[in-house]
Amino acid sequence: MRERPDLLITGTHLISMDPAVGDVANADVLVRDGQIAEIVPHTGAHDVTDAEVIDATGTIMLPGFVDTHWHLWNSLLRGTVGDRPGSDYFAVKRALAPHFELGDFYWAARFGLAEAASGGITTVHNFDHNVRSPQDADANIQAHLDSGLRGRFSYGPPDSASPDATNDLDDLRKLRARWPGYQLDGRLDFGVALRGPYRTPPEVYEREWAEARALGMPITMHCDRCMREEGCRVCGLARLEELGLLGEDVQVVHAVHADGRDIEALARTGTRVSLSPMTELRTMGFPLVTELLEAGVPVSLSLDTLAMPTSADILGHLRMIVSVEAARTGSATVTPRRLLQLATIGGARDLRLDDTVGSVTPGKRADLVILRASDINLVPSGDPVEALVYTGQIDNIDTVIADGRVLKRRGALVLDDGEPDPVAMAEARRDALLARAAAAGDWPPPTPSTTAGERSLQ
Repeated sequence: MRERPDLLITGTHLISMDPAVGDVANADVLVRDGQIAEIVPHTGAHDVTDAEVIDATGTIMLPGFVDTHWHLWNSLLRGTVGDRPGSDYFAVKRALAPHFELGDFYWAARFGLAEAASGGITTVHNFDHNVRSPQDADANIQAHLDSGLRGRFSYGPPDSASPDATNDLDDLRKLRARWPGYQLDGRLDFGVALRGPYRTPPEVYEREWAEARALGMPITMHCDRCMREEGCRVCGLARLEELGLLGEDVQVVHAVHADGRDIEALARTGTRVSLSPMTELRTMGFPLVTELLEAGVPVSLSLDTLAMPTSADILGHLRMIVSVEAARTGSATVTPRRLLQLATIGGARDLRLDDTVGSVTPGKRADLVILRASDINLVPSGDPVEALVYTGQIDNIDTVIADGRVLKRRGALVLDDGEPDPVAMAEARRDALLARAAAAGDWPPPTPSTTAGERSLQ
């Protein structure tokens, strides 16, 4: 793991996401041993001689973005999913998932996390719904630690597992012993990804919920019946409340067809909701951003997957959300600042990390994003918050710091000496994966005139 130097970041426009700190138009931020030690107005005479100085004049600084639901294992499927017949997400995933090797899980996660870091996302919840063995889980965990990012690993079932089969609960119990806290660098915790009562029978989901709660592990589940039940326009979350399955330890993902009773149940129980607007708009319907926020439901944001036509451009996602909500509801609830809150401190609250990250606050860990405010798309600017959401781009990100370590500098990812490039490794692993699947008859063999991105299932 790369070094963690003390840092003095000078002359930035700080958007702290902490009401006690506020926005500071010209700030110096001191980081010691990965922790935010001090925030003071910039005077040009900050007497710190033992820290590396980052001149942040003409920049905007935010807390690192927090992504609360990302299937890192299928990052290798980017370019194979599309609109052609037989190339939809589920068809491709089911065809290729059984052919993943241990190295594929590692490099898929490293690739996704590299894109996260490039986009200023410093915390990722890895919702792994293709754990085929304990070794697969370990590969994902090691990839996360090697990436330098913070997050959660949620242990799920193999892709397309039988409804009658539980998660590997034996290995779930062994996970913490296999990965003691000192190995996790204070950056990773564990949760459980469950399918729930609409996809598994009572003897499965009751046992899984009980085991997760006995272990004190947070639970995450998809609420996406609309993708499996034709004509479905209700999530059935009120029934989950009756079954005792909701609560502050539960995160529900999507819920685009939650009705009034569902939303009331979420708010009443403090259940978290992670919205993935880009994939929801493409495959499910309108994410209920306004309705959930106005009901007081804890909401966070997520990318979902790189297999779909998505990228880790969180500012582009926020711009899309604010425009869609303005057209869909006309409500003033969804503002640029509210969206930046959802992408930072809101995500940290979802993952129970708000005492550690999510705002630029003395005493919290230094997960920071520095953007060039002088780039052409950000000038002239009145309100920097509005500028970021309305016109900001991933290319504006100059520096990304996670737990005090610089992961991106001057617009480029930082790799340790001799460290393989995750992008090149992911490309090679993806090509080998497709070749294995083709040899098994589960994927069309390549032809001289067909590129990988043009292939589709027949």
